[in-house]
Amino acid sequence: MINQNNPTSTKYSLDKLHQILNRELSAYKSIKVPNISYSISGTELASWLIDSASPKEIEELVQMVNQAKKRSSNTKAIFQIYAAALIK
Repeated sequence: MINQNNPTSTKYSLDKLHQILNRELSAYKSIKVPNISYSISGTELASWLIDSASPKEIEELVQMVNQAKKRSSNTKAIFQIYAAALIK
């Protein structure tokens, strides 16, 4: 899906970005936030990110996750950082 509204954007529409984010985070039952004793489910974090992050931030997050997956890296650390940022 090409985003027709913003030609400098990635190849995904905002709806597709939300779907990707939901799919990635649904794989995690629990994401522990570093340095505080707080845990959040992946689906809760996805909902929270969609509600509070700008479309550009979501796009950047999806790009980071895609890059990590290309390198066979664990994406959970990326989500832990975003969860910590949302809590603070």
